[in-house]
Amino acid sequence: MAPATGPRVGALCRQAGEALAERAARYGVADVLARVVAAASLGEVSEADLDLLDNAFAEHGIDNLTRPNRDFAPWPGPRTLVVTAWKCPTGACPREATDEQPSCPLTGQPFREIRLEL
Repeated sequence: MAPATGPRVGALCRQAGEALAERAARYGVADVLARVVAAASLGEVSEADLDLLDNAFAEHGIDNLTRPNRDFAPWPGPRTLVVTAWKCPTGACPREATDEQPSCPLTGQPFREIRLEL
């Protein structure tokens, strides 16, 4: 199960990459991003570090960097279809994928296989 910061880590993970790292360095929070990446690898990310990232990016016009804007709700009714999916390798965020096995853009670790009832 993802920690309370999971949705925020998921939002950050979807944006991870070279551009995020470059902006973090430009905004003076490269060390904070590095701590978040290291903590995500262990499955525990500090809410305070996510707040620091949000605040630094907000000062440059990028609001809610780590705040997801959607929520998941399961379909009502019976579950009859089982599919293979991929989940965050560390459990630090709630990200899932149904394509071939992806790797986490934030930590570089391969996603782990799970089976979902739809």
